[in-house]
Amino acid sequence: MNAYKRMLLAGFCAGSTILAFGSQAQAAKAASPKVDKTSAAIAAYADELVIPTYKTMSDNALKFAKTAKELKVAPTDAKVAEAGKLLLETRVPWELSESFLFGPAAFANLDPKLDSWPLDTTNLDAVAKNADSKSVTIDAAYVRNSLGAETRGFHAAEYLLFRDGQPRKAADLTPGQLSYLAAVAEVIAEDAITLEAWWAGSDKISEEKAKILEEAEIEPGKSYAGEFKKAGQAGSRYESNSEVLDEIIGGSKDIIDEIADSKVGKPYETADAADCESLYSYTSLVDSRHNVQSVEKSYNVISPLVAAKSAKVDQAVKGSIAKVFKSLDAIQGPLVKNLDKKEQLKAIIDSCKELSENLDKVQELLVK
Repeated sequence: MNAYKRMLLAGFCAGSTILAFGSQAQAAKAASPKVDKTSAAIAAYADELVIPTYKTMSDNALKFAKTAKELKVAPTDAKVAEAGKLLLETRVPWELSESFLFGPAAFANLDPKLDSWPLDTTNLDAVAKNADSKSVTIDAAYVRNSLGAETRGFHAAEYLLFRDGQPRKAADLTPGQLSYLAAVAEVIAEDAITLEAWWAGSDKISEEKAKILEEAEIEPGKSYAGEFKKAGQAGSRYESNSEVLDEIIGGSKDIIDEIADSKVGKPYETADAADCESLYSYTSLVDSRHNVQSVEKSYNVISPLVAAKSAKVDQAVKGSIAKVFKSLDAIQGPLVKNLDKKEQLKAIIDSCKELSENLDKVQELLVK
């Protein structure tokens, strides 16, 4: 073969190789699905924020229920303090979940069952006295089936364990109150596990948790995260990703508005200590801070979607969140001891209202 023919053959082979690689690349590109940033953000929201938060809550709730049961059997000051600590540790992820109180927390009535306020202390005390007189036996089934939301959940446990921001003395707790506490703690654990199971799917929780739900005859539905991530598909209650984003943004707005109107707003208006949530443990402002963290975590997931449409709105939301944190941090000590600090309380309310308005703009960008 002469040199000219060898050159032609080499050129043909090289060209064929390039065409082959080009065809393979085009085929691979066609085969790989286009990355949908909105769907990816929604999946991250469910899988990396909601489910882990509820898992932490249910893990902590199991420890709290175990300690409350031990306290009932052998009451000591140390055990009261331990139970109080575990209650607050269980409450932290709950407050961190308050930007996503839609879905199971709403339609399964788990929000009111876990966190109704104000507490009906009159009825609570009466039930505990009936337990002391043995005219009623308080167990988890009794709490679950016979008591209203205002006499169960976090605030009932808080009332039984705390006074003036400190754990109560074991000697001050009657056998009826200890039975009440143990039963309430058990139901809190059941409710927390139910939230985890609703979102993750009953097949994704631990065997221990699954057994607890089975014994309580609680049957969560199919994975809500699955519905969340498959908007517009069969089996999802969401017709589009826009509806999901609307839910996410609305959840954040709801809790920020609640801080402005109720958690801080009402005590600001009335100057009445009784209007302070978490009155007995003195954690009202801590709760609100965790609520804002919940909003921040939720917003950070969708922030890139917002920034792609308006960097100005994205920065405004982040700036407003920072303002709320700053205003909360300006008050040292519990809310109940700072009701006279009108200027500082007003700053919390105003910064929350600003954040709410900026979240309205986010809604307009991503949904409307």
